[in-house]
Amino acid sequence: MSSQLHTFLAKSEAKAFDKEHKRKLLFNIGKYDATVVKGKQQYADLEYVKKRAKNIKWKAIENLDRYLVEFEQNFTANGGKVIWANDENEAQQEILKIVKAKKARKAVKAKSMATEEIHLNEFLAQHGVESVETDLGEYIQQLDGEAPYHIVTPAMHKSKEDVARLFSEKLGTDINLTAEELTLVAREKLRHQYTQADIGFSGANFILPDVGGIAITENEGNGRLSTSF
Repeated sequence: MSSQLHTFLAKSEAKAFDKEHKRKLLFNIGKYDATVVKGKQQYADLEYVKKRAKNIKWKAIENLDRYLVEFEQNFTANGGKVIWANDENEAQQEILKIVKAKKARKAVKAKSMATEEIHLNEFLAQHGVESVETDLGEYIQQLDGEAPYHIVTPAMHKSKEDVARLFSEKLGTDINLTAEELTLVAREKLRHQYTQADIGFSGANFILPDVGGIAITENEGNGRLSTSF
């Protein structure tokens, strides 16, 4: 049994019977579900939109090899550079080359599942580079020394009180801050990181082969700040 599997089984067994953990999850999922319901109301024909999205996704996957090459050609023509990597180690080494060329010592990182998969933060730390998560949920998890709990909502297992205690311990803030005040604290701390960073990382929600572009969807502004400073 791998160490990762052993850790997962041990933690999942403990959490499965943790009523407080379940309460926090149900509360946060309820808030998320309510937001989804509101979001769906913007579509006049939701079923049509779902079917169209499914078909576009299927077409993209079926023609991925062609689209990736087309993206590289157009992205390069726009002045960008595409680097191909076969696995985690190759990706890490290519990133390290860029980091060393820029003499970077601090990085800011918008949300990116690909960098989670290649354990980029840990790798950069081994080479003397501090990588700061700028997505609010990811930032909370990083402060707590934990990996993201969920791909969409990284800190969905934490309550507002949990975050307040964490900020009080790590950042010296008042433990009685409201959710809005906690968000403002994170905003202030992260704005300082953007201006000090030597390099920025971001994922891509979509790549656009026909124009050689990258689309980033966000609601916090951290993606734009991580890629533009």
